[in-house]
Amino acid sequence: MNDKTIDLLLATLQASPDNWQVRSHVANLLVAANRQSEAQQLVDDGGQFPTNEDELLELGNVLTTFNPNLALDVFNSAIEINKACAAAYLGKATAFHAIGDVESARKNYNVATVIDEVLEDPAFEAALDTTSDTPPSHSRKLVANLNTNAPHGGDTPLDMEDDDEISPDEFIETDRLLEQAGVENIIDFNDIGGMEALKERIRMSIIHPFKNAELFAKFKKRTGGGLLFYGPPGCGKTLISRATAGECGAHFINISIHDVLSKWIGESEQRMHQIFVEARRKAPTIIFIDEIDALGVKRSDAGHTASLVNTLLTEIDGAASNNQNVLVIGATNTPWRIDSAFRRPGRFDHVLFVPPPDQEARESILEIILNDIPQEKLDIRQIAKAAAKFSGADLRAAVERASETVLSRIMNSGKDAVITQKDLLAAIKQTRPTTLEWIEQASNYASYANQSGLYDDLADYIRSSS
Repeated sequence: MNDKTIDLLLATLQASPDNWQVRSHVANLLVAANRQSEAQQLVDDGGQFPTNEDELLELGNVLTTFNPNLALDVFNSAIEINKACAAAYLGKATAFHAIGDVESARKNYNVATVIDEVLEDPAFEAALDTTSDTPPSHSRKLVANLNTNAPHGGDTPLDMEDDDEISPDEFIETDRLLEQAGVENIIDFNDIGGMEALKERIRMSIIHPFKNAELFAKFKKRTGGGLLFYGPPGCGKTLISRATAGECGAHFINISIHDVLSKWIGESEQRMHQIFVEARRKAPTIIFIDEIDALGVKRSDAGHTASLVNTLLTEIDGAASNNQNVLVIGATNTPWRIDSAFRRPGRFDHVLFVPPPDQEARESILEIILNDIPQEKLDIRQIAKAAAKFSGADLRAAVERASETVLSRIMNSGKDAVITQKDLLAAIKQTRPTTLEWIEQASNYASYANQSGLYDDLADYIRSSS
């Protein structure tokens, strides 16, 4: 590809600057022509990243060659759109490998190949030093179980053997591990400002049954089961789940798709089983599964992970064990992608909408973010009011934008300066809440797919905020 062709494509891009497909293609050509700095500038000039999954993947692959850290952000954006996007996880693996983080590369590669085995790449595995004629010893035994004793299909987990356990502490975050690291992890609802209506619903559906098990047992109401939080990203679903554990006086186990999925046959199911074994041993326990739509995707769409979905369903049911005082909390941005089997009685009995922070919550978040930042006397209430529908992540982005303005002022003038009310209000005005796009998409489900009343909370929120 000669320079003249690149120049022609650049001219085309000037006429259509929002065309990320062309922009990524030209950036790729510039990289091939050893013009990396121009490729980087071309990406920078594009402004906000595309919102189309395919365009994000193409852009991420281009960025991996000269800016892998930015590529990770792009691939994460693709995963926000589709939690089961195998190509995005493979892209992250490549980007992590480019920056020398082999462990993260290996984890993301394993996730990618579990979702789509077509993506298996022996050469890349060799680069990650994971190639072997046989899987690890515990996986070899699982393969044997699959060929002999393990059930095929159905809602029954694999046949586990006591001497073949994988310690959950090897791959999940538990309260004990946090304590060992010196992290204060015990929080309760007093540590979360606002959201009083949501807190009260959690108290009635979860906390009171946990604390008054005998009373609820008289009315044949069991403790345990499941709770599903859904809502826009960055609005505190994980924090609320941890605070719920604190209110219940329960242990907290936090797992994600990276903690469970393995490329070896049967190991993902065993890991899920061992998590529940540990949770039952330490009961009362809350198991928090972030991005559960990636693990609990509709089984018709699950492909190779269908058996893991069945295992998770069986463990939640507690068919083979007693799940008394074991609560499973799932969090998702896309509840409509979750298999309906998860909402059967005894599984996720309660589905609660976690809205963007209300006024009081935004004030609390802003106070935390602004702590120790040089500032004039601020009217936090006015700033929070101007940031309606902002998530916690959006508020942090706005504060960072205001901080950049102050730093630029200091660098240009050579004089000291602090962040002002005007700086923050201007930054908020320039920041579009990321929740708006989610609410726009979710409103379709609240309007047209709410026959069961699943999205009543969401519908109420949309009506009250419009």
